[in-house]
Amino acid sequence: MEFTLTFSWADFLLILPETLMTLLICLVLFLDFLFPKISKNTLGYISVLGMMILMGLLGGYFAADIQGTLFKDMFALDSFAIFFKLFVLLSSILIILSSADYLYKVRWFKGEYYFLVLFSALGMMLMASANDLLSMFITLEFSAFGFYILVTYHREESLVSSEAGLKLFILSVFTAAIMAFGISLIYGETGTIIFPELAQMQVQATPGLILGFLFILIGLGFKIGAVPFHSWIPDIYQGAPTPVTSFLSIAPKGAAFAILLRFFYSTFGDYKGDWVWLLVAISVLSMTYGNIVAIAQKDIKRLLAYSGIAQIGNILIGMAAATKLGGESVLYYLLTYLFANIGAFAVVIAFSNRTGSDQIEDYSGLNRRSPFLAFALFIFLLSLAGVPPLAGFLGKIYVFTAAVKEGLVALLIIGLINIVIAMYYYLVVVKKLYIAEPTDRSPISTPWALQAVIYISLAGVLVLGIYPKPVIEFTVASAGIFSNMMTVMIK
Repeated sequence: MEFTLTFSWADFLLILPETLMTLLICLVLFLDFLFPKISKNTLGYISVLGMMILMGLLGGYFAADIQGTLFKDMFALDSFAIFFKLFVLLSSILIILSSADYLYKVRWFKGEYYFLVLFSALGMMLMASANDLLSMFITLEFSAFGFYILVTYHREESLVSSEAGLKLFILSVFTAAIMAFGISLIYGETGTIIFPELAQMQVQATPGLILGFLFILIGLGFKIGAVPFHSWIPDIYQGAPTPVTSFLSIAPKGAAFAILLRFFYSTFGDYKGDWVWLLVAISVLSMTYGNIVAIAQKDIKRLLAYSGIAQIGNILIGMAAATKLGGESVLYYLLTYLFANIGAFAVVIAFSNRTGSDQIEDYSGLNRRSPFLAFALFIFLLSLAGVPPLAGFLGKIYVFTAAVKEGLVALLIIGLINIVIAMYYYLVVVKKLYIAEPTDRSPISTPWALQAVIYISLAGVLVLGIYPKPVIEFTVASAGIFSNMMTVMIK
């Protein structure tokens, strides 16, 4: 048999961002190995610079409308994929900057921390372009490998960190097995795993196809941390190093939503009437459970964990709309959540690095110890709650509008009730910051890298709330792949 290798520079251009990311990972690994005395933060800054260059390249791709598919349509580069690649890179940059001060305190730290962050980011970039069930599965697990180690990074000082890593590994393997079974069922019923081919097939909703769909939904629901697949989130958030918790809270969830949107909207859009109600139920459960349980939390990381579950419920409101507007609202909400959540965790990192505590009670009187940190956390919490004119308010308006236009008024009412519940526990923290008396009055200094993350996050929260037009135009263009999706009103 004769084998001919065909090479196209146009094809290479499509996978160039991932290729450059791989070279950046190798560079960081080799520098750490060949130059043991190199400053570890230098490796972090090299990583940040490399990812900023990649963001510039992807921005050029978006402006030039470069798109196409590779590997028999298994890899897709389009405006939608570019949005999520930029999302992952921005998250990773902010996380590496957030980690600089923390890593000084880890005596066994080597440059592998940055390698693992970049490794996971590469997997999530590939997730954004996954265009078939096999690529979806492989890239999901590829991105998870780094997190198994990162979560246990504190293992020599805390058994909780080891426990968190073990829980994440066991539950991830279990859900991976469920997803693999679901993929096999869908392939058995349809004879294909490629998303566009599945979308073009007129197949009946057989028991095997329904089970396969549900099993994949379970796996993706686990990745985003939606109820009832959320049980791993509070313990892993509390046990993992805080910068890793921050990373887990946003980047993998965003990448998982990239797959969810392709899977639901582009592939199974014709079955909209059947799966919408699943998303509505998961959204209601996530919002309500997350907000109610958050009220009782005494640890700030656990509070943000349950708050994150509730935020996922809000994002699913937009997905439940099952229209192009719904897709746009999901993208915009993810951006608002990125800045507010990473910003809040940056304040938690700064506080924890100086005090060694994550207890909400110890935040009492923070305004007297660090007005900057208190004000920043105040703004981020208000954005998460949806207070105007911050980004979170507009994000919630966006998803609610998409839902109402499809007749999901009950979902809107439940969402509004949950906003009131969320406002309560966010304001409890704010009360601690400004009204309660501090037990320790020593000032809290903030390193420049953490200050940069907080300032960038503040700018994002304010700009997306006050002048959102350019970002909305970006999300509208990024959701263009859903233009031809059915928009029949939900009965």
